[in-house]
Amino acid sequence: MPLFGNSQNYWQQTVDYKIDVKLDDENHLLRGFETFDYTNNSPNILDTIFIHVWPNAYIDGETDLGKQNYAAGNKILKFGNDSLKGCIDSLNFKVNGAEVKWQYTTKRDIVFLVLSQPLNPGGKISVSTPFKVTIPSGKISRLGHIDQSYQITQWYPKPAVYDKNGWHAIPYLNQGEFYSEFGSFDVSITLPKNYVVGATGDLQTKSEIDFLNNLSAETEVLVKNLDEETGQKDVPLSSSESKALNKNFPISDSQTKTIRYVQKNVHDFAWFADKRYKVLKGEVELPNSKRKVTTWAMFTPGNMSLWRNAIEYINDGTYYYSLWNGDYPYNQVTAVDGTISAGGGMEYPNVTVIGNASSMKELEVVIVHEVGHNWFYGILGSNERDHGWMDEGMNTLNEIRYIQTKYPDNDNLSDMILGGMFHFENLSHKDMADFSYRAMSRLALDQPIETKSADFTSINYGIIMYQKTGIVFHYLKDYLGDEMFNKCMHNYFEEWKFKHPQPEDMQASLEKTCGEKLDWLFYDLIQTTNHIDYKITKVRKGENGDIVYVKNVGQVAGPIPVSAMNGDSVLTTMWLKPGEKKGKLNFSEFHSEYTIDPNHNISELDRTNNSYNSDQLFNKLEPLKLYFGSSYNEPNKTNMYIIPAMGYNLYDQYMLGVAFHNLAIIPNKFQYFIAPMYSFGGKRISGTAEFMRDFLPKKVFKLAKIGLSLKSFKFDDETFGSDIYYSFSPYLNLKIGNRKNQGPWDHNVLLLTNFNYNSRSANSTDAILPFSQNNEQRGGYLQYTGRYTKPDYEMIFIAKNDYQWDNYSSNFFNEKGIEFHRIQIAATNRYKYLKNKKNKWAEIRLYYGNVYSHTELNSIPGYQLSQSFLTLGGGTPSLDNYKEEYYVDRQGTSDIFSNQQNDNLGNFKTGVFRGSYNYVFTATSYIDLPLKTNLFGAFVDYGIVPNNGVMNHYFNTGIGIRLSKIFGIYFPLYNSDNLNTNSNEMFDQYGSKIRFTLKINPVNSNFKISF
Repeated sequence: MPLFGNSQNYWQQTVDYKIDVKLDDENHLLRGFETFDYTNNSPNILDTIFIHVWPNAYIDGETDLGKQNYAAGNKILKFGNDSLKGCIDSLNFKVNGAEVKWQYTTKRDIVFLVLSQPLNPGGKISVSTPFKVTIPSGKISRLGHIDQSYQITQWYPKPAVYDKNGWHAIPYLNQGEFYSEFGSFDVSITLPKNYVVGATGDLQTKSEIDFLNNLSAETEVLVKNLDEETGQKDVPLSSSESKALNKNFPISDSQTKTIRYVQKNVHDFAWFADKRYKVLKGEVELPNSKRKVTTWAMFTPGNMSLWRNAIEYINDGTYYYSLWNGDYPYNQVTAVDGTISAGGGMEYPNVTVIGNASSMKELEVVIVHEVGHNWFYGILGSNERDHGWMDEGMNTLNEIRYIQTKYPDNDNLSDMILGGMFHFENLSHKDMADFSYRAMSRLALDQPIETKSADFTSINYGIIMYQKTGIVFHYLKDYLGDEMFNKCMHNYFEEWKFKHPQPEDMQASLEKTCGEKLDWLFYDLIQTTNHIDYKITKVRKGENGDIVYVKNVGQVAGPIPVSAMNGDSVLTTMWLKPGEKKGKLNFSEFHSEYTIDPNHNISELDRTNNSYNSDQLFNKLEPLKLYFGSSYNEPNKTNMYIIPAMGYNLYDQYMLGVAFHNLAIIPNKFQYFIAPMYSFGGKRISGTAEFMRDFLPKKVFKLAKIGLSLKSFKFDDETFGSDIYYSFSPYLNLKIGNRKNQGPWDHNVLLLTNFNYNSRSANSTDAILPFSQNNEQRGGYLQYTGRYTKPDYEMIFIAKNDYQWDNYSSNFFNEKGIEFHRIQIAATNRYKYLKNKKNKWAEIRLYYGNVYSHTELNSIPGYQLSQSFLTLGGGTPSLDNYKEEYYVDRQGTSDIFSNQQNDNLGNFKTGVFRGSYNYVFTATSYIDLPLKTNLFGAFVDYGIVPNNGVMNHYFNTGIGIRLSKIFGIYFPLYNSDNLNTNSNEMFDQYGSKIRFTLKINPVNSNFKISF
């Protein structure tokens, strides 16, 4: 199935610029004049020209950039001082020297010109305008300044792209880059004489060339001395040392200079200016044409120890990208050290700006990646806003190839992630990309590669668009082989350089070169979230060699590689062609070991079915590997983890044991957690166990989980004696929706069925009670949870249909009782009420519960409360029908711990027990107090509970202390008289009114989506 339509009759517009601009570094202003010639190469008549004036994105928090930044946590445009913001003004557009009507669209960073005369196909117009740019703070996005260090990007009026799909007039965004017309630039920059500038284009001013050459000679001496001191070791200065060297800016020279740059066949122009820069100059010979390209590195004094080898990184990146894709067509490549608020680095034609790096290793990766954008974005000018993967993802593939090629024996950059913990030290650079994608996919949080940049979640923008695309095309490279893949990329490059290739153009070019249909990649792996899973089903002996049977049990119709192995060494590899659901591969020899994709070039979600070893008793089971804690889940091993298990309640008292589990950072398809513990109070084994199998359906559901929860603990009761309960809870959890749209809504349905069994010791006291010998309880519920989340707002809606039926038996009678069915609905709304401070939230919760089928057992001696009761407050141990929560005192016999309740049911912040077998309505609220800490809050509760036909109204208010979602304690200060325990005096038995919550159930939260 093709991903896109065919590309025919290609054309593109041309824009040629001449810009004169002057930097005012006292007021942080640019004053300029621009003229551009716009050539209409389309077959259509144009009467309107759309122009981006992107500095206006920095005006305030109501622009698209302001809203996106605020959602990501950057509040400067919304609440920052006006001196931090920016804009472009003083515009006065003319066409061919005559005044023209123009105005802003609904976006303040886009204008359109209404042409006095239509622009016919093949026609050209000249558009001119003065402009003034107020340069914003560099802490907002890509355009900006930090003191007198300037990043001048997306700074001039710039026509939007007009292509076969129409106009692409797009607002400036941080998440979502650019799409611009190719043409030429002639730019003259006037600024104080002692500034060092790195820019797009070829520098034409001889005096400035001499200035840079002299700086380079001086810097080489400094670097040589530094190398002698450090022995070429990676010893960057500490953050404080670097800041100390960088903090002082030289006074700006009273004289100015004007420097001129020109460049053809580019679609953007950026420049960077700093008076502190040190400069290194180099040269690289291209692999195909042998042409020489000049390379420049510009950096601050405090970062010299990091940047001293930067020319090597720029040269090597330029060489290898040319080798694999096609020679670099320009004369210079520059990397500058700067403050970049939109990521680790940012690319522009011929020049890239690099943010802070923690090591030379990290700096090399970022420089190579950003220099590589000269091919994917610069030369192959794809639409980054709609098809960002054609730029970022293809560049990530080449970054991975670079590390594999340059460091074949040390392809390990995983210590950049969590310091190499959780056995990340065993991962290669490519493995890190694979790990990131598989973690998101296994959690059903991924999105298709073919997703508009602005529609990605912030984490998927990096993991899916960059990392997944890189490893998907690494899969293609592995299948085609390096020689054929390089040929495909060279032909694509030559066919589409200096143009705007669309995804269909790329697919057609690659298919034409390799001679194969690639729908399995361009449809299955790019347009959908379908996952890969291949397995070896069996191996049989043939006449001349082994016959390996393989099956595609995933959702992608891709090719399947199977390798004969000798330990970790690959002996030979055969491929099952794309599209075959199952098949057999005839090897010419006999081997004891076979593995699918042993080098992990394919991002399979489940690799536990990839191996076969005839020398093992269980020939499809990978060797067991035991770890402490957890890990990323090593391939080719059956990973099991152990951790200490500890617990406490009043009846088991202290519990100690060991937990065995396979809960890894990339979740397994089948997961378990088994935690037996010795109970010092019960003199027995207590504990919990969870088993879960997940599924990733293609439609309707993002994720499905089927599981079983097992628990056994002890509790005592003065009336009924000692008890041990066993709980068995099968469940089905469904995450509803389409992974393509990871929007603000989450929908979950949880169906749980529960079987509780209580075994009590018989004695003369309880022999006549219904609980004397055994008590079996059966029940379940169906719960829907909807969650809507925005930066300032969160709404959770829960509808729970709860039912239970119990059997009671004793030596004297057998009675079936306590049959109930109840419905509960709760809606919680949280919103920020102090948005420009540390997050301060206010929440309001509405709750209604109704029991519409219930049989009380008031006639049974010793029975006080049935499990169908609805409480004004939160859930108590006696109402935890499904044994899902942790209680210190499950029987409620202690003075302190009997006040533990959960954040559910009516959720009044009081320990006093009030409720009904009929219905309960509550409206409760909690607000963070406007203090420096978020620990303290205030609450107000209101509720209605009927009793014997009388409507009882309750009121409660006080202060609370919350520690995240784990612990909360609430102190009522005033309440209605009917909440008092024994009198109308507020502080009589005050201790019984204090309520606390304790949410400690990490295993349950892992297996079942918990709210």
